[in-house]
Amino acid sequence: MIIRKATKKDIEEIAKLMLDEFKNPPFNERVNIKSVLKSLKFYFKIEKIYVAVDRREIIGVLVFKIEQYWEGPVIIIEDLVVKEEFKKRGIGKMLMEKIEYYAKKNKLKRILFKTHKKSPAVKFYQKIGYKTRKDIIDFEKKIK
Repeated sequence: MIIRKATKKDIEEIAKLMLDEFKNPPFNERVNIKSVLKSLKFYFKIEKIYVAVDRREIIGVLVFKIEQYWEGPVIIIEDLVVKEEFKKRGIGKMLMEKIEYYAKKNKLKRILFKTHKKSPAVKFYQKIGYKTRKDIIDFEKKIK
């Protein structure tokens, strides 16, 4: 198994992997392959994508970007997905270690992301040293 930067040739396989995850609880998103592909094409322009590959099959993906905060640049993780049958095998941890190495190499001090509070990934993130922030409240307003 290797972790490498994604290429545009990977985009459809990545989209199928992400679509499978988005449809599951607790996310239950109503998205289609066309909208996921559109987002991925955008990500390739402004963000970075790493994939975990086993025997030429993409089994995990990590999408992130770098944003400038007052304190300096930080990494914002958009998505981390591991194929269902490969979960609990260390793939997610390896992808997170890759991004942490990237952060250290580029002198970035923080990695930030959101996930659903009922996501089984919450325990995973806590296990590898990530903490929830008590000082942040997310706001949202749907525009009609």
